[in-house]
Amino acid sequence: MSANALRDLNSLPTPERKNDSSSKGNFTKPCNGKTIENVEEHQRKSLASVQINGGETINVGVEVANLEVEYIESENLSDLEDFDTCLENLLPGLNSKDWILVVEALNNVRRLSIFHKERMYSMLSDLIPLVVKSLKNPRSAVCKTAIMASTDIFNAYNDDLIDSLDPLLVQLLLKSSQDKRFVCEAAVRALEAMTTSVSPILLLPKLQPYLKNRNPRIRAKASMCFSRSVPRLGVEGIKEYGIDKLIQVAAPQLSDQLPESREAARSLLLELQNVYEKSQDLSTTVYEHPEMGSWENFCLSKLSPLSAQAVLRVATNLAREGLVNGS
Repeated sequence: MSANALRDLNSLPTPERKNDSSSKGNFTKPCNGKTIENVEEHQRKSLASVQINGGETINVGVEVANLEVEYIESENLSDLEDFDTCLENLLPGLNSKDWILVVEALNNVRRLSIFHKERMYSMLSDLIPLVVKSLKNPRSAVCKTAIMASTDIFNAYNDDLIDSLDPLLVQLLLKSSQDKRFVCEAAVRALEAMTTSVSPILLLPKLQPYLKNRNPRIRAKASMCFSRSVPRLGVEGIKEYGIDKLIQVAAPQLSDQLPESREAARSLLLELQNVYEKSQDLSTTVYEHPEMGSWENFCLSKLSPLSAQAVLRVATNLAREGLVNGS
């Protein structure tokens, strides 16, 4: 077989089995020092069985295709059998040109995040770019496993990821906005893990630029993350961050293209109104001049008239819905 023919064969896509409804994610056993060799042996056998003779049909990757990709939920992952070997092979595995080895390495990242996060901590600066590389991979098995690895990394390292968050956030917003449902759903779960793991005071500035992204789907996912993060500040945290700043961020989302953005903005504005009115109830000035502390006057003083009216309608519409539902 010529070198060119071998190169062409290697570039052909390997068949991949996906199971959208499955919640599993591994190949065979956790890394024990032999799994990589076994996979490479599969590939050698596959290539050795290919022959090119005139117009003969070429069968590529028959044995590799028989390896089923499963997506295991975090709580069902087992600990590593050979920790030192896996740690040594982790970065080379993530950087491999063999997608099977990459998926295995990603699953080992997940195990290390869950069972040995202290030992992997020093590798994060080198590891995160390789996880991002896998998030960009067009092969669904690699991409989804990388998304699941991102979820476990968020849960393990929390605020320690803030300096490496931007490239992860970009890719997860993109993946959560695509049409491939099982990838999209995994990315949404990863974003939810991010909003519950990373401190809102650090996360909100990272999310804010994406609220103005040209892609309406990305704006919608970013709005939902932003809306979920703000309540985690708490009443005092919201006041310190600035209710005026937050309503100026949320108000434009009320007229956004997608309903997810609009609903996230309404939820956030109701939270802000609740915090504002509670804080005003504690002020003695309000009892003397109640009109000065009203939510309406606050909105009119911080927003344009049109934006203020849109914000004020949120509470009005909610009250109407409550009356209708109660009748």
